Amino acid sequence: MNRRSGRLTLMRGKNRRVIDWKDGEIAYVSGSHPRDRLAAFLNAIGAIPTATLHALLARNFTSDTNLTRLILDGRHETLSGLSRRAEELARRILFEIFEWRDGVFRYDPDSPVEKILKIRLKLRPQVLSFQAAKRVDDARRRRRRKAPRGFRGVLFEEDEFDERFWKVAERVGTLVEPDEGRRRLTQLREFADRLRRRLGGVALRPIHEDSAALLREVTNDESFEPSAIAPIAALDAFLAIDLLVLANSLVVDRRRSVATAGDALERLGRNPVAVLVERLASSDFPRAPAGDRAALTVRRASIAAAVAARALAPDFGVDPERAYALGLLHTVPYADLLAVVEEMKVDPGPFRAAMIDVHRPLVGRLRAEGWSLPSDLEAVLTDDGTDARAAPALVRAARAVLPDCALGSLPPLAAPPRAARAIAAEANRLFEFLGLPPAQVP
Repeated sequence: MNRRSGRLTLMRGKNRRVIDWKDGEIAYVSGSHPRDRLAAFLNAIGAIPTATLHALLARNFTSDTNLTRLILDGRHETLSGLSRRAEELARRILFEIFEWRDGVFRYDPDSPVEKILKIRLKLRPQVLSFQAAKRVDDARRRRRRKAPRGFRGVLFEEDEFDERFWKVAERVGTLVEPDEGRRRLTQLREFADRLRRRLGGVALRPIHEDSAALLREVTNDESFEPSAIAPIAALDAFLAIDLLVLANSLVVDRRRSVATAGDALERLGRNPVAVLVERLASSDFPRAPAGDRAALTVRRASIAAAVAARALAPDFGVDPERAYALGLLHTVPYADLLAVVEEMKVDPGPFRAAMIDVHRPLVGRLRAEGWSLPSDLEAVLTDDGTDARAAPALVRAARAVLPDCALGSLPPLAAPPRAARAIAAEANRLFEFLGLPPAQVP
């Protein structure tokens, strides 16, 4: 590879593979599918106990420390042993790329690459290419592969970006002068680029300061039990999603993914939860800005929808605890989108609202896939207002109960449900406790 350095990202439908080069040698390989992650691979082969991996990932997700460094520094595996396992995973990922018949790639020669990520992958590209080509040729002689399922178009590329621009323009619904159109196009391009970079990581969300204070208080108790975290997570969607991200981090089959904080705490167990809580509540970990308008808006919308969803759950055949979680977490895409528009200082108005509405299903899908969230939660995060399944239909109805708390467009509501006043009263009790503005009583 002419001693090149940089990062090559290859994309095909839902699959995304990353290859880092340093001086012409492959230094790092990873994939977007859960089974392509080093931690999931180590868990699948039983190299490191599951509880230990969860604790290591809690530190990895809340710091800049590489997982391999944490494994080696903690003496959970030897350098030679981890190198051998990592190379086994890397070879499999690379060989699979050679079977792709289409896709797109992005090469970034300026991407910083460590020559040794506490492991050295001794993979020479020319030899690897020959081996992979031979495997593909042999496999095709033996059998014909089926077309990949779940294929989707490329995201954040030029053609796909142009289509989204016109969707935003249609949502705005008014004609603009050419200069204003060019300005909006430039603004949308910057928005998409910032959003793409934000969605590229797995870093956990900063929780609210009141949640951090409660976590410190609970964990200082010698008889601390993980279940004590659940009531705190019920009022902080960021803490709830952090628990789900860690609990589902080793899941390969998303049918095994958990959706509620209670289930996440049960799966993780005492030690990983203690490590995660210590990191999230520590003074050096970022906080959701205390007076940030976007963070407060998202929190108010999430709690209002959660309370309403639990009350309406029997009408939709959904478990009340799961319904509460679906309502609480429906704002996950909005948190990303509002953070970006606040960074860019985009003025409130039809254009900003249209940008958020058009990108919300996309962000929801990418977050659900990247965090291995269960299918009903993904349906909620990607709902465009037409999904007839129980989970998204429930959350749409729940959001409409307290419309002054809701984010985004709302479905038409013939009449408030019988429990609307009780829902508003419960939500307002929680808002008062958290210092949030009260909801209007229907």
